[in-house]
Amino acid sequence: MFSIAAINDTESKEKWEPLAPSKEAQEFHLSQTYHDGLLKLQAKDYEKARELLESILKDPIIANSKVETIANGNHLHHLRFLALKNLATVFLELGSSYYENALNCYLQAIDIDAKDSVLWNHLGTLSCSMGLLSISRWAFEQGLLCSPNNWNCMEKLLEVLIAIGDEVSCLSVANLILRHWPSHSRALHVKHSIEETDTAPLAPKGIDRLEPRHVRLKFLGKRKVSDMNQEKVAATKKLKKRVQVKLPEASWVALINTLLGIVHPSSETVGISADIPIIIELAFSTEAMHALEKKDHCVESDSSVVPVKDCNIEREIGGAVKEKEHAVSEEHPQERRSTRLERLRNQKPEKEELEFDNSKDPSSGILQYLETFVLERGFSRVSAGSLCLKESDPISEHTVVSNFVKETSENYGAYHMAHLLLEYIASKCEHLSRDTALKILELEKLTRHWGRDRKPECTLFLAELYYDLDSERSDIPDESKRSDIPDCPSCMVEVAYHLSKIVESGSLDYASDSTPISWEESITDSSLKSFQGDQTAKEVLDYSKKAFWVRYFWLNARLSILEDNKAKAHTEFFRCLSLLDKVGIGECSILIQLPHCRRIRELHINRIIHEINLLKIDFLLEKTIPELMEKELYSECVNLLATLLFPNNFPASAVKTEGTSSVELSALDVLIKACQKSKSIDMEVYMNCHRRKLQVILESTGMGESVVAPKTSYKNSSESWDQLVAEEVKAILLCISQVKNFLDQPGNSSDMVVPRDCVAGIQSLLLTVMSIIPRHLLSKRYSDSQHADGIEEKLKSCFLDAAIGFCKLQHLDSTTSTKYQVELIIGLHNLLAEYGLCCGGKNCAGEEGAFLRFAIKHLLAVDMKVKSSTNSPDGLGQDMALPDKLCRNEIKPSVAEVPVEKNEINKIDSKKDGSEEKVGYREKEQSEQESKQILEDTKEVAEEENDELELLINSALDQCFFCLYGLNLRVDGSYEDELAVHKNTSRGDYQTKEQCVDVFQYILPYAKSSSRTGLVKLRRVLRAIKKHFSQPPEDLLVGNVIEKFLDDPDLCEDKLSYEAGSEGFLETITKCIIPSRTLTEYKASLLHSSEPYLDVYRNLYYFLAQSEEVSASDKWPGFVLTKEGEEFVQQSANLFKYDLLYNPLRFESWEKLANIYDEEVDLLLNDGSKHINVVGWRKNSTLSQRVETSRRRSRRSLLMSLALANSPDQQSEIHELLALVYYDSLQSVVPFYDQRSVLPSKDATWTSFCENSMKHFKKAFAHRKDWSHAFYMGKLSEKLGYSYETFLSYYEQAMTLNPSAVDPVYRIHASRLKLLNACGKQNLEALKVLASYCFDETIKDTAMTIIGTFGTSSFGSSRTLEEAQDGNLEASYAKTGEGSIQMEGVWHMLYNDSLSALGICVEGDLKHFHKARYMLAQGLYRRGGSSDLQRAKDELSFCFKSSRSSFTINMWEIDGMVKKGRRKTPGLAGNKKALEVNLPESSRKFITCIRKYLLFYLRLLEETGDVNTLERAFNSLRSDKRFSLCVEDLVPVAIGRYINALVSSMNRVESTGAKINPDCELEKIFSLFIEQGSIWPDICNFPETRGPETSESSLYRFLHQYIVSLELDNKVETLETINEKIRKRFKNPKLSNSFSAKVGRHASLAWCRALIISLALITPLQQVSSAESQAINPSFGFLEKRRVLCVDLQSDFWSSSFEDPSESQMLEEKWRPVLSKIKNVLICNKVLEENLGIANSLLKSCYNFFRETVSVTLPSEINLYLTLPPVATAGEILPDSEGVEDIDVSTPRKLLWWAYTLFHGHCGSISQVIKYMEENTKAKMKRGASTSSVVPSIQSGGNSEPEAAPRVVQAIVPDSLGGDSCGSTSRPL
Repeated sequence: MFSIAAINDTESKEKWEPLAPSKEAQEFHLSQTYHDGLLKLQAKDYEKARELLESILKDPIIANSKVETIANGNHLHHLRFLALKNLATVFLELGSSYYENALNCYLQAIDIDAKDSVLWNHLGTLSCSMGLLSISRWAFEQGLLCSPNNWNCMEKLLEVLIAIGDEVSCLSVANLILRHWPSHSRALHVKHSIEETDTAPLAPKGIDRLEPRHVRLKFLGKRKVSDMNQEKVAATKKLKKRVQVKLPEASWVALINTLLGIVHPSSETVGISADIPIIIELAFSTEAMHALEKKDHCVESDSSVVPVKDCNIEREIGGAVKEKEHAVSEEHPQERRSTRLERLRNQKPEKEELEFDNSKDPSSGILQYLETFVLERGFSRVSAGSLCLKESDPISEHTVVSNFVKETSENYGAYHMAHLLLEYIASKCEHLSRDTALKILELEKLTRHWGRDRKPECTLFLAELYYDLDSERSDIPDESKRSDIPDCPSCMVEVAYHLSKIVESGSLDYASDSTPISWEESITDSSLKSFQGDQTAKEVLDYSKKAFWVRYFWLNARLSILEDNKAKAHTEFFRCLSLLDKVGIGECSILIQLPHCRRIRELHINRIIHEINLLKIDFLLEKTIPELMEKELYSECVNLLATLLFPNNFPASAVKTEGTSSVELSALDVLIKACQKSKSIDMEVYMNCHRRKLQVILESTGMGESVVAPKTSYKNSSESWDQLVAEEVKAILLCISQVKNFLDQPGNSSDMVVPRDCVAGIQSLLLTVMSIIPRHLLSKRYSDSQHADGIEEKLKSCFLDAAIGFCKLQHLDSTTSTKYQVELIIGLHNLLAEYGLCCGGKNCAGEEGAFLRFAIKHLLAVDMKVKSSTNSPDGLGQDMALPDKLCRNEIKPSVAEVPVEKNEINKIDSKKDGSEEKVGYREKEQSEQESKQILEDTKEVAEEENDELELLINSALDQCFFCLYGLNLRVDGSYEDELAVHKNTSRGDYQTKEQCVDVFQYILPYAKSSSRTGLVKLRRVLRAIKKHFSQPPEDLLVGNVIEKFLDDPDLCEDKLSYEAGSEGFLETITKCIIPSRTLTEYKASLLHSSEPYLDVYRNLYYFLAQSEEVSASDKWPGFVLTKEGEEFVQQSANLFKYDLLYNPLRFESWEKLANIYDEEVDLLLNDGSKHINVVGWRKNSTLSQRVETSRRRSRRSLLMSLALANSPDQQSEIHELLALVYYDSLQSVVPFYDQRSVLPSKDATWTSFCENSMKHFKKAFAHRKDWSHAFYMGKLSEKLGYSYETFLSYYEQAMTLNPSAVDPVYRIHASRLKLLNACGKQNLEALKVLASYCFDETIKDTAMTIIGTFGTSSFGSSRTLEEAQDGNLEASYAKTGEGSIQMEGVWHMLYNDSLSALGICVEGDLKHFHKARYMLAQGLYRRGGSSDLQRAKDELSFCFKSSRSSFTINMWEIDGMVKKGRRKTPGLAGNKKALEVNLPESSRKFITCIRKYLLFYLRLLEETGDVNTLERAFNSLRSDKRFSLCVEDLVPVAIGRYINALVSSMNRVESTGAKINPDCELEKIFSLFIEQGSIWPDICNFPETRGPETSESSLYRFLHQYIVSLELDNKVETLETINEKIRKRFKNPKLSNSFSAKVGRHASLAWCRALIISLALITPLQQVSSAESQAINPSFGFLEKRRVLCVDLQSDFWSSSFEDPSESQMLEEKWRPVLSKIKNVLICNKVLEENLGIANSLLKSCYNFFRETVSVTLPSEINLYLTLPPVATAGEILPDSEGVEDIDVSTPRKLLWWAYTLFHGHCGSISQVIKYMEENTKAKMKRGASTSSVVPSIQSGGNSEPEAAPRVVQAIVPDSLGGDSCGSTSRPL
């Protein structure tokens, strides 16, 4: 802690408040605490470690930090993560009581880092030990996501899944382990156990055979054999005996069979007394089942159990085991039953049903998928049955049976247990199988007269079972299957018996208050206790009482109907209705469920009303309805019947029938007929009628119960059912079409929508039909029939009609998502393909493939809708813009949801904690934020879904076309997956034109109504058709009128251009196209040539051209320059030409054809300017010819388009395009013109094009006042030489029409600037015109005032002329001079005004508007002021420099689509306006500007002497990646400007006499000579660089000066370098000339002389004395013969034939004193120590000179002699003297010998010297070592160390040359 206070603060010394520690200090403290905690953990001091780690987590800096992932790199988050992990370890060490704390720590750590697989492993292990298997499974699965190869997580997850009982997932994990470790024993065992099928009948199967086990996992409650029942029996033994019976399975059938065997034993067995208590033992475990098998399932007995020898029970149980093969086991608290066991327990025992179930339906999955497309219903019902007594969730049968056995363990015998069983089942309200129901009724009959009465509820339950079985029996047409069900009379008798038993019980006395006497007894005490103090419970009690009587009266009414007592039935139904009116929980509609009934599973008020209404309808059908129909009162009939059939907007289709209702079907037929004949169709009633009728037909045979899998399939002998269903399905199709037509009528409002309930109901029924028909076909229902084939075809037709109707119903709902429509068609297509029906059936037109034709038509329409909606301002619309989860709500309120929610709400404690309310508020706020986020992301999601939807539509259409026509549209490999080949896919390969015509005729209506976006889908179809119609017939192509019109050289375009837009122009130009015939005759010839395919020829090419990508601009750059690009344009144009052959007056084709040719010209010139320079363009005449041809064709196509244009907007647009085509031919741009020598010639053609362009711009301007038209008319007026006032007024008009455009502002002031330079300073009329268009109003007023004075007073007036004629010349001259000065002042004012206006055009965001910048630089340059040249260069340098380079092309192509100017500038009228670029700039114009500006900028650089920038310029132009090819021909110009600047710089130095070394400029010129010497002749002849100082001879003179300067400075290395460069550069004779040869010879001579001078400078000059000579020869005699080298130089080698005498004189004056000293100098020793490095360098340089010397005359004044030492000391050495040998070798060898002797101190033969140098050079090249500055002498013994001093003894030691060191001795030492 520390404190800070002011130095002069004397008052608060005692009140200083210490500052809080810094964040870094806090983090350090926490890190230290964590370290201490780890130490305590390591020392096993867990309490202290816990205290320290918890203190870290509780610290505010940690606790208040936002939880983030470790990936953020936050140290505190990492510390928190580690503390949590280690704290969890501490809790684990403290014991199981702290496991929950450890679990919380792990969960918090996972929030920080969820990618730590080790952490997930720990969490899973801990959760398993705590019994939290779900969390454990989740943890191990997440661990595998983080680390897929984590063995711990894989093995532990396998055991956890075994403990849970998830068989499918367990098998998947086992396979995963085996993929990594194929021999893993545990995984192999698990997989074998699950997949094994051959097991004992009662043995557990699959995962139930496994027990979880793992060395590191603890399972709290493994599944073990439970002997709870045995213990309970032992604990509750009574004195009396008991019978113990084992059940093979815990099912009602098995239990009832056991009771039946005791109550009614067979005659062959000895029965058991039904009054002896029974102990039911269930086979809970695998061990128990094996024991049961070993004992043959006998009835066991112990000391207290009576032995039973009856084998009847054994046979029944055994039979049940063989039939079911079930194994029952008690559920683990944390596990669920396996899928296999659940399937086996739900199997049906009947042989027929089992056989039928084995025939699997291959399309059942698709039908289930299609069920999801059924529209949501608009109403929901609440199931009151969900409030039935116990729990709302269903309990499995074996659990219920087990519970019942436990509850009835204290029974009194079989009768008592049967009684309890019936009461128990009646109170459960559960679904019962048919077998269970039959067994229950059988047991009821046998125990009916036992001494105890049943409760009324049980009696009613039994009556309902009898009635239900009777209804079911009557609906089964197969007599063989009715045998198990009692006949009708017996069932009705039993129903009446049980109803009478209810009456006998006296319950009717309580009918008034709806409270049966015995009802309270049916509710157990526990149930009453659970209802105490609960309002909902009271409502349930009240509901249950009344529901009993509703059921009673309902059943009584149905029985009365069967007895034909309709009056009594009516009374009973009204009693039901009155009771239901009194029943209600809240405001919810009530539904009484009857799950034990198979025919009627629910009772509600609408069913009762429906039954009452049917009774009324039956009465009305007798007389009233027929009378209304006869009187044609259809609306009254509809209102009357609809009110009864569909009361309160509740459709009767929601009510299931109990059988065929002839009354209802008759009423529906009448109502349908009335609806059809009504003036206005009531859609809801009409569709409800068809829905109800189809439902009645289906349910009358028991087939309407299930959508996907009907419960059974029965044969109908009369086959009337099939006929009725098929007719009704066709009627539904007709109904849908009528409703659709009614909705599409123009008079109907858009608010009219089809009821969703009707659509959803009919869809569900159609799915039912679609599920029934395949089952009939698969089961070969009509195999025995003589008309099997015909019936099968009818069924298939019905199936197809149902599929089409299902789709059409969905399309009636406008809110249905487009994606779901497409997915539905795909799903139905797959369904039909499963049965081979997708191509079957006929539509209303009799065409095959009804469904596919419907699907293609709808998909094409949807595709067009999707593509058009993509470009709409609202996006994709409602069905595609929102995400998938928002488009289609999947919320389907179930029957049981609302009451349960109410019950739960009522159970909420009123003293609920306020924190829960806060949590709810937060959740609500969070959901609102999520909704906002979803809406924000809607656009992005919509784009992605749109792409997916287009792919989906494409795929569906491709498959439909392939199946219907056999046309594979994916042969181009654009899709990864291939099309599916269905059973009846068309095998047509489109080998004939007839097949193509069929396809084309089908898609033609869609193509005609589609835009281009819709035609794109048909592209591949049209391409396939075009293969057979590749071009029109040959006779049409021979005299192709379109080709002749486009290329006819005799056609007068000027005349057509003059008449364009006038009346009769269409007739004129049509005669030019078809000169010898009328249009009618021409069309007749087309009919004769193209029949019978005229429709294809007339439409195919146009639609194909619309769908194809005919624009070459989408290809790669330079595409049109290639042969491939030329063919592409030709093919695209041919499509429109072929179409115009058949439709010569089609405006769109002419317009598109003109666009194609105009685009080709644009791309040829733009790409040619970038990829082919002007030189290459001139060499390729084909490209120029293509441009001219396409321009001509474009003009003529536009002329024809103009004749066909109808609206003024179209005419204005075509006029503008024509004008631009003409104008484009006038521009002086690359690649045609190079802005230097090749310029456009302004001949008659040029003038004609200008005039035609002007005409069309004027006509376009007359149709539409556009500023660009006025702008171009001004430019054309300027080109044609019109008056100043004319074109300036056009520019001003353009400025007025578009005040924000910078283009006319620039153009008017650039023209003013040109005119001011052209007209001069004394042209009064020009100045007056130009002054009227000033940018600044004040300058305009001033200039006009001054010019106005000239017209009345001084300059050029008649008075002045008179004075001159009268002889007053002085006065005249004075006035004229004064006027000239004023005129010049006006000129400058106007000039500056134009410059300031142009300056505005390049300010701010318009800084890249380079045209104005160039004109501004031109204006400054031409004005010629003192600083204007530099200002012009600075202004233009913006385009050619950047912050990183002194020269680079910093220009950007002007794009009119991007508004670059956004600032306020003063306008002409003084107002403020925002200038912006409006006209785009073509690439060729942009390249032209670069070239033009570059030429001018190079000129400015030369004139300002900016040598450095010029040097950078030509180097940058050669290496520029973007523009090097475009400006390649300007590089020599830049070099020439650079040379001129260098020469000017040297001349300025010479003229000023400054002492500045010009060698730098000379060196730069020499470098240019080396790099660009081959183009020097061209550079010298360029107009831009031609001059006396830059002639070829002058440039070479500078090279000679440079060589002389190097020789004066004796720069041997530089001379050696330039000789090497010259030799390499001019090795090719083609690059050499006489000038370069002279330079090469001069350089070689200068190198030679520099070597001589350098050697002379280091040669020692002292003479050898006699004493030294004596010292050499005292004891070695052979040394007397050793010779030394003597050098003698002459003085006459300075002059040469190619050198300037003055320069030779300079060299001689400087170096003669040095060379004159070399006279007979003996070289006996090495050079001095300080000159060894120089000698070494000279030795190598001489060797290089010796190797690289060319044939050049070298100075021969170098004389070398070999002499003996005595002779050398005797006096002067003469060549002819004795002992002196003259060396006669070439000059390079002499220099090499001389240098070698100086370095080594002795001489050898020249061959030895050369060999030494070669070996030394090779050795260094092999070693890769760099050359040292000193070459050491070679000593004997290989010592290479250099000598310390130049002694004579050491100098004569032999070296390693292999011979004598003396040149005259050949004997080796």
